Amino acid sequence: MKIRASQVLVFMAILSLGSACADPLDISNLRISDTPITLGEWFTVSFDYKGVAEKYALENTYETARGEVKREVREFLLKPEAKGRVAGQISLRWRVENPNVRPYRIFKIWAMSGEGTRSNVLSAEVKVIKPLPGEEVKIPMDLKTIFGTKSVKLSTTIFKPTGGEKGPLLVLNHGTPMGEDARKKVTPDKEQGRIFARKGFAVALPVRRGHGRSEGDYAEYSGDCNNSDYDNAAREAVKDIRAAVEYMKKESYVDTGRKILLVGQSTGGFSSLAYASAYPEEVMAVINFAGGKGRVAPFKVCNEERLIDTMGSFGKTFKGPTLWVYTEQDDYFEPRLSRKIFETYKGEGGAGRFVTFSSEFGHGFFSKATKTWEPVIDAFLKEIH
Repeated sequence: MKIRASQVLVFMAILSLGSACADPLDISNLRISDTPITLGEWFTVSFDYKGVAEKYALENTYETARGEVKREVREFLLKPEAKGRVAGQISLRWRVENPNVRPYRIFKIWAMSGEGTRSNVLSAEVKVIKPLPGEEVKIPMDLKTIFGTKSVKLSTTIFKPTGGEKGPLLVLNHGTPMGEDARKKVTPDKEQGRIFARKGFAVALPVRRGHGRSEGDYAEYSGDCNNSDYDNAAREAVKDIRAAVEYMKKESYVDTGRKILLVGQSTGGFSSLAYASAYPEEVMAVINFAGGKGRVAPFKVCNEERLIDTMGSFGKTFKGPTLWVYTEQDDYFEPRLSRKIFETYKGEGGAGRFVTFSSEFGHGFFSKATKTWEPVIDAFLKEIH
């Protein structure tokens, strides 16, 4: 088939017209999660865009101790589900790890189309502060066995309350990954611990037996999947938390005249509620992030009814305020299950409020979306103080 020159010209004209009619790529409304941000800790950068973007870039400018100005540029591809959209919002997690001689640094961000067209550039001056120094201590814990008393030590990170005054004790409890190798890699949630220390709490992050750098064998087994014993898992976790509480009560910066706040993620949320149930007279409140136990695969939990009964029973003895924080995208303890656990807890006499977020981070919401959940926590703390 022959193609006439006139046809080529018409085709080229259509291409030119399409290019001229295409919306220019434009970005606006740059948002950086609450500043100042902390060196080495994750924060969120987001902005709005119009036009079809394929990737975006972030530039971090800082000054070295030698007076040299350095520029670090990272490019990111849009997520597959966002490609082709003519407008939307882009959000990314970022961590500043380069020390800077000045407290302020410049961030610039822009978007790019598939053809290489670059949008306008947004910039912001952001203050970066050094993280609060945490101290690792080894907390002694005595265990009674059939052979007598055995002593182990729990690795615990401590953050003293800012301002130099005494603060109420807050115990932050970690989750439990599947498998011994994964449990040995568990580290405390230091970034979240610092957040609560800045709110005036004396924060302890105990690493329970069988996890991370702590001594002792893993004891929180719930048994066979078809006959799960979540009560045993709760009892064992409570022992470790108790050791941390007893140790912290002796520290001069802990206000022992005030009750304890317990915060936990995943198994840590389960364990925090269990401790409040065992020692209700000591506990001010519990903040449970995605609490549960027994997850073996996405959307599969061993013996759900047993888990519901165990966590529900915690409401029989602890009547203080609780906040339950979950996400709609959690594939560990999905909304159907987490809501049923909460309703059972309330049905047994427990008090609390159930809050859900829609978040791409799912079960990792606690560690990856601090600036999203922090306002809700602040409001809760005002209610209970």
